[in-house]
Amino acid sequence: MGQSGSQQIHDFEPGIKPSGLFWTEPIPPGSVEISLANRTARMRLNNAEIPDYHDIFNVAGLTQPPIAPVPSRISMDVRWQGKTAPVHIRDTTNQFVGDYIDSTATIVCSAEQRSTHFSFTSDPAATSTPVSGVIGQERNGTFFS
Repeated sequence: MGQSGSQQIHDFEPGIKPSGLFWTEPIPPGSVEISLANRTARMRLNNAEIPDYHDIFNVAGLTQPPIAPVPSRISMDVRWQGKTAPVHIRDTTNQFVGDYIDSTATIVCSAEQRSTHFSFTSDPAATSTPVSGVIGQERNGTFFS
């Protein structure tokens, strides 16, 4: 049992960068396809290397002593399907502008740790209940104007 009653035993993520950035990692070019005209998007990764930090407390540095992350590989196929027409939003206060489409999203994923003989594969997307998502195109920061 983990900290505070958590039952989490795997946390596949790139860790926390010195800048404080977390849950973010570059992915290979061509991993994402988007068609706003068709209101669809897809992200695919195949055997991407990522550490397993065991749980969120360990990656945040709250587990003492820390547990060394286990080298792992993940694969995923995330698909978004737009439900509505694009909504245009321009926010001058927070400096972003974009067209956004309310969507459903499904994911199929798998993970593998060769060193521990652990593997996981989700059920197929066809057996899933789609969850809410958004696809769109946005300009922000220096690209806002």
